[in-house]
Amino acid sequence: MVALARGGGALLRTAKGWFLEFRLIPVLLWSYTAVILGTAVAIVDIGGFDATWFAVALALGSLIQGWETHAINEIYDWRSGTDQVDGARALSGGSRVRNFGLLDERGLWLIFAVSSAAIAALTAWVVVARAPWLAILILIGYALGIAYTVPPVATAYRPFAGEWLGGFPGVLLSGLGAYAIQTRSLALVPIVALCAHALVCMGMLMMHHYLDAPMDAAAVPPKRTTVVAIGFPNSKRYAAGIALVAALLYGILGLTTHPAFLLGFALTLPAVLIHLGTNPTDLESVTRNELRIIQLGIAAGLSTAVGLAPVLWPMLPLAVLGYVAHLAVVSPPAELGRAWRRAPGRKNRTQKT
Repeated sequence: MVALARGGGALLRTAKGWFLEFRLIPVLLWSYTAVILGTAVAIVDIGGFDATWFAVALALGSLIQGWETHAINEIYDWRSGTDQVDGARALSGGSRVRNFGLLDERGLWLIFAVSSAAIAALTAWVVVARAPWLAILILIGYALGIAYTVPPVATAYRPFAGEWLGGFPGVLLSGLGAYAIQTRSLALVPIVALCAHALVCMGMLMMHHYLDAPMDAAAVPPKRTTVVAIGFPNSKRYAAGIALVAALLYGILGLTTHPAFLLGFALTLPAVLIHLGTNPTDLESVTRNELRIIQLGIAAGLSTAVGLAPVLWPMLPLAVLGYVAHLAVVSPPAELGRAWRRAPGRKNRTQKT
């Protein structure tokens, strides 16, 4: 896909649109890490894992978040107008496939249809070969992805609902599904571990909405995210509190079940200070710190998973490869290429709100 991004033909532009719409970096943090963490806990519980069902769980989690949820979100956020404005933002504001003319709404509906068909086929296989009740976890996750943006529910357009009725349960179900597809059961430890990771993702989602706030407030209908509803100072405190609870959950598991969870604690705790130290109206501050939150979140979940189940170590370099590939295709503006390293003497670029 990185090579295809260099082409200029219609087919190559469509391929780049599909790739960008997947939004690989958020998928690496949310469903990819959740599935690997859930699988790692399963390996500890049953002493091994089935590689085929691991791949199925990873495919389901990635398809539901990467294409089903993102495609439907792109369609309705474009209609409301919040993604149509090319404001001062780099990581948020949608995938930009509409802004760049890579895909139109019909192309996005095609992504939604193809991913939905693939999810249905994989779900049928899981029901027949593993356990029928697993379909409940998959279908709820699929429905939450649609309800995140589609009226009249549109949890993303309502304060707190986008996080607690969209992001949090989506991540939790992705990881629990991976655990359950291996063990055909549920347990307390994977629930707590995946709650910790889901909270990390929620904190990232709060930061993701900072630079979108003016466009979200002016959308039709208004996209009243939590950031729009409670303002920047309270949003920073809220995100920091979420990260602190996530770190504590990791720490409790590390002290009571397995020391590998202490890696999650150590790598999540710095996120509290990062959230508090972010300037929500500054492009570089938000971009730099959102990348830090993403990197720490992936590192916390994957290092814990490998600590629990060393056999999963190949998923670490694979995550790095995906992260670099996404950045290579996105090609951020030159001034943001190293956004986490502010050049000496450069003034902050601020966005008035």
